[in-house]
Amino acid sequence: MLQSLLLALALAPPADAAEFRSGQTVEVSGAVSDTLFAAGQSVAMPAAIDGTVFVAGMQVDLTGAVSGDAMLAGYHVHVSGVVAKDVMAVAGEFILDGRVAGDVRVASPTVRLERSGTVAGDLAATGEEVVLAGTVAGDAQLAGARVVVSGTVNGTLDVAAAELRLEPGARILGNIRHAGPRTVEVPAGVTVGGTVQYREDDSHVDTGPTLLETLGEALALFLLGLVALWLFPGLVARASQDLRLRPGHSFGVGLAALLLAPLLAVLLMVTLVGIPLGLLLLGLYLVSLPLGLAVAGFGLAEWAARRRGRVPQGKDQPMKRFALFAVLLTLVGLVPVVGGLALGIATCLGLGALVAQVLAGRRTRSYPSA
Repeated sequence: MLQSLLLALALAPPADAAEFRSGQTVEVSGAVSDTLFAAGQSVAMPAAIDGTVFVAGMQVDLTGAVSGDAMLAGYHVHVSGVVAKDVMAVAGEFILDGRVAGDVRVASPTVRLERSGTVAGDLAATGEEVVLAGTVAGDAQLAGARVVVSGTVNGTLDVAAAELRLEPGARILGNIRHAGPRTVEVPAGVTVGGTVQYREDDSHVDTGPTLLETLGEALALFLLGLVALWLFPGLVARASQDLRLRPGHSFGVGLAALLLAPLLAVLLMVTLVGIPLGLLLLGLYLVSLPLGLAVAGFGLAEWAARRRGRVPQGKDQPMKRFALFAVLLTLVGLVPVVGGLALGIATCLGLGALVAQVLAGRRTRSYPSA
């Protein structure tokens, strides 16, 4: 089933159902026993959630318990509850004063692991300012213009920053590896169990994907879907429906197109006459990849609406549903290894549905019924 495949690709546990909440203000006050998708101006989650959560909003507050992963995007993201697996977040400001039993990966201009915050796995954080005052049971990889450590890291502290400050009370039980313009001072009251290794680096610190870059990718995907729906409304609608109803067929056709189109383009360009056709095919191939991802977003958004038991009518409804999944697909792409695989499969699904519909249209025009 398409729904099971895409949810699994998005790091959600296998589930037969999912809950979708949206609106200006969303409050998940009752217990949720499925994967949760939520979007709104303000999203609050004080209830227990037995599954994975995908949340996008200006203000995101997770104060309850989550049995799966938490993938969060917003201007202000605050995690004060308990997450049983991993947390991935893209935010304007990220604050963690709860407990995460897995790893935490966050990209935000401001990242704060408060004194009461605990990460049982590894912490990877990038931003302008990163403050680690809580406890990290594993390793901590921090990158930013300014990094301040006053908490505990049981593993290795790996920092790439213009300024690294260790405050009294900080405990680093492993090694400290620091890349920056000047060496770090280890004041009295700071415990370092291993060695302090310094590498001079005056270059610009790469802080990974910023909030602006990530939202820009989501906006680009959304605009591509908007243009596609405006130019080819019938084709996009048929392709997203075919993807939803025949995911196996769509994936097979898409995978074949991904593998065969570049080979065919190269074979065409072997001869002088075939060079223009090969270049045209290669250009169409490159354009079709993001378009296939956009169609996959439409298919998933349509499936989500139907799983809720109602599909609101209106010209703007497909784009409203698609907007949330443009953000979700972008977030999924940030996950190392698994994210790339998930987007690759989603692209195969969308591209296959497009190719199938184009070929079906050609057959209809070439062989009209009597």
